[in-house]
Amino acid sequence: MNATVGRSRFLPWLILFVVVAENYRKTNLWCCSALSSSSPSSPSSSSASVSTFPTTRLLSTTKSQLAILDGGEWNSVQSILQDEWKAALTDSRTRGDTIRSTKYGYMKVVTGRDSDDCRVVAMQCLEDDKEDINIVYNIVYQDSVAMIPDKISDEDAIATYVIALSCVHCALPKLENVGGGTDSIATGKAVVLGCSEVACFAAEGLASLGIEVFLVNNKGTANVKNRKIQVITPAIGSSDVGFSAHVGQFDSLVDTIGNERSSSLSMDDPIGDNDFYDIGLSFGSSVLQLLRNRHNCQTYVSTFTNCQQVVANEGIFGGPGKAEQYCEKIGNLSILRKNKDSRLLPPPKSLGNTIETLLKAGTIFTEKQRRKLCSKKSNAIRGWSLADFWEATSWPRDASGTGTIRFGLPVRDDPTEEDVEVEFMISESPYRQEQARAVSTDSDYDDIGDFGLKEAKKSASSQNRAFQNNPYVLNVLGVDGLQSEIVDTKMDCIMFMSAKFCKTCRTINPLYTRMARLHQERDGTTVSFVKAEASGESGKALGRHLSVQAVPSFVLFREGRQFGVPLSVSKLPSRKIDRALELLETGAPWDGSILDEDEPSSSSS
Repeated sequence: MNATVGRSRFLPWLILFVVVAENYRKTNLWCCSALSSSSPSSPSSSSASVSTFPTTRLLSTTKSQLAILDGGEWNSVQSILQDEWKAALTDSRTRGDTIRSTKYGYMKVVTGRDSDDCRVVAMQCLEDDKEDINIVYNIVYQDSVAMIPDKISDEDAIATYVIALSCVHCALPKLENVGGGTDSIATGKAVVLGCSEVACFAAEGLASLGIEVFLVNNKGTANVKNRKIQVITPAIGSSDVGFSAHVGQFDSLVDTIGNERSSSLSMDDPIGDNDFYDIGLSFGSSVLQLLRNRHNCQTYVSTFTNCQQVVANEGIFGGPGKAEQYCEKIGNLSILRKNKDSRLLPPPKSLGNTIETLLKAGTIFTEKQRRKLCSKKSNAIRGWSLADFWEATSWPRDASGTGTIRFGLPVRDDPTEEDVEVEFMISESPYRQEQARAVSTDSDYDDIGDFGLKEAKKSASSQNRAFQNNPYVLNVLGVDGLQSEIVDTKMDCIMFMSAKFCKTCRTINPLYTRMARLHQERDGTTVSFVKAEASGESGKALGRHLSVQAVPSFVLFREGRQFGVPLSVSKLPSRKIDRALELLETGAPWDGSILDEDEPSSSSS
């Protein structure tokens, strides 16, 4: 009797112990040694300690796939996750710990069944201290779990998971701290460059998550089902407006055919022991800075791999062989774990929710498609494709800036340009029509003469030519440049007066270059196209001499003397400019009625 009473007394405690143990089995709060330890015996765990990532145990696993990220893609993922890693390190980072940038990142994606016997796909938590790396463990990151609909195979779920990590999840514009909490919702506008299967999947994926998407490629068409996706070319309309100027402000850009990041982690680049936060992975290049400053684009994701970069650098003949050698060397888990330049990919925040939304929406990247992207030497690492290579090489280039940039991406007009805003930006005509006609009736010309500048340097011409970077447009520097390049040579020309702070000028700049190119291709034309900066001390002095009170403005010269009055035009093509050029070329006198020309309400498209 006493024994029975004793057992009944401990029965509630036994039940409680079983419940707690089962709950602990289902959801463990622990950290994989690969992400927490920094022992010398494990070369790949050179990363710093991070706060514990919640994990859960699957009842069983069925399929698994190793995925290796490299090149611009891994570089982008590291940069996008930087803020998340900083937050994770806030409470747990110890003195001396560092998060190093690496050349490669890897993860293992598995499918299986959770505690509710539902099919799921997730990122597996790997252990670095296990000798047998082929053992399948059932521990996965809690935030990485996504349910798989019945109609989708395990293989396709894994393939979608691997590809969507960078080009969809990391590129997803989000509105953080919704309602004052920690939740976030997907919202905003994104631009995707390319026409490959990855580009189309990225566009479809972002669109299915509620993002407004513009897909840009040379064809102007794409194999996408979502009709809300706007497919455009790099140059829009007859005026050849660049796609970034056409779209305006957007939140993120997915680049499947190039990599604009300044820090390229290719296989030939040495990697030092620099701290992750000091090597400039975020917005290091001028293109990315301009995307952020001009278009409010805070997220740039490149899916460009090392293999694609090798072929781009070495060419179609020497590149493929080197790319295959690289894949054979890197595409193995045992080698990666011994490589100090590789690391496990930590679980991105809310990755499982993103993947589950894609799977439920039927936005799938199939295993067959993924296999086509992989190298012949390893199915874990993406290789290169001839179609991507030709699309990248055939993309038009913009010669209007300081370098050869893919057309449509923002460019600097000159090496010293800074994207700073000032208190004014005028694009309306500074002249009243009556005043302009009064000026024109006195004389068809405004003789500039020698400007009375006794201190003018004789080397103005050589200084002026030092920064020429456009084969179609001559840059003129200040009053001295005007004297040496236009007045002394008795040039017939049109001068585009712009300012660094003027956004309208930036939009007009490539259109002005196009207009100059088309004029040069005409037979018999003698009119040159010139550009001058109206800001700064020398620019303001030039503007005062030419009576330019607003930018953008256009000033014409016949035989080195100012012809007519400055024309304030805010878009090209322009009827006023066309009419003024006609008068200049035909030798006709200035006609003040040009100012009455009505401009079209928008650029023709």
